[in-house]
Amino acid sequence: MSYSYELIKKYRDFKGYSQDKQVCADMGVSTGNVTDIKKGRRSLTANQCIFLCEQMGIDFKPALIQLAIEKSKTKEEVKAWEEVAKKISAACVAGLLLVTASFTPIQGAHSRIRHSL
Repeated sequence: MSYSYELIKKYRDFKGYSQDKQVCADMGVSTGNVTDIKKGRRSLTANQCIFLCEQMGIDFKPALIQLAIEKSKTKEEVKAWEEVAKKISAACVAGLLLVTASFTPIQGAHSRIRHSL
């Protein structure tokens, strides 16, 4: 299954919809458009991807990278986009660790002394 259709299904579940045509109405596209996405003949556009993500309250940037990977025509393109995704993920993890470390209290000798008094 394509990433585009996975995102549509995620949106459909998020909204509590039972049919793809309900998603089509929200997106302003034909049911044929979503059928083509479902069958892998086409992908979401960047604007459609952003719309779905914003409606669900999720960050659209990783979704756009996944969309770019899906639309890639060569193995080199896929590899390049996957490397971009890895670098972004690594940067996010590093930032999260930095933020976490800044809020973690340091247990030093002086704190043990206070507790023993």
